[in-house]
Amino acid sequence: MQSDSGHGRPLRVLLLAGTAEAAALDRALAGDPRYLVTASLAGVTRQPGRFAALLHSGGFGGTTGFASYLREQQVDVVINATHPFAARMSQTVSDVTREQSLPSVRLLRPPWAQPGDAAWIPATDLTDAARLLPDDATGFLALGQRHLAAFVGHPARLVVRSLEPPPDDLLPDARWIIAPPGQSVREEARLLAETGATHLVARNSGGSAGWPKIGAAGRAGLPTIMVSRPATPAQQVLETIPEVLAWLERLWPVRDR
Repeated sequence: MQSDSGHGRPLRVLLLAGTAEAAALDRALAGDPRYLVTASLAGVTRQPGRFAALLHSGGFGGTTGFASYLREQQVDVVINATHPFAARMSQTVSDVTREQSLPSVRLLRPPWAQPGDAAWIPATDLTDAARLLPDDATGFLALGQRHLAAFVGHPARLVVRSLEPPPDDLLPDARWIIAPPGQSVREEARLLAETGATHLVARNSGGSAGWPKIGAAGRAGLPTIMVSRPATPAQQVLETIPEVLAWLERLWPVRDR
């Protein structure tokens, strides 16, 4: 382990977190004296867990606030490890770091690949997904409460799984299942069968945690309306923790700003 002795102050790293990959990167950087890491957790992050890094919570106040934060905190490097569908934040990071000439990278886990036996119906966004769900279907919406507006008034029978009880006015005719995602394909297959689902609606988030429902729908022969990821802003994209660590190594040492 290289010390910062003789190389100036540690590299100030802003880690935009909220994903399992961000937490893993935090663990990988913990204790390395070359890096002073601050992990930013948006207010919507539930049960963020423990971080070795310093914590910044509650967002930045838009593009202007983010730019001011980077200057005031003398951030050297930004690692964007937010959710694959965090399009607005990703665009802000790309724009502001380019404007300030700061190194930045997007840590983005790979999307799910369609299994050979699965029937996927591609959707460009949630509005398109709602249009593609047949009126006479029973749609299992694996989307989270903040992504249901497009399904308001949809004539299909809707089943929604949520970590928290919904507001009274949010899809009041839907069947709500208050529970975390299942841990296995078998568990998710039982739930899809019990609810009478004919279609699964999901976003292509990638990762292992959300895969069981996708695998279960494929095994059961249920069509999955799969919402494609938003376009990634023009910036470097890496898929794994070792790739990010190697990228950081190439940035060390840096001059004091």
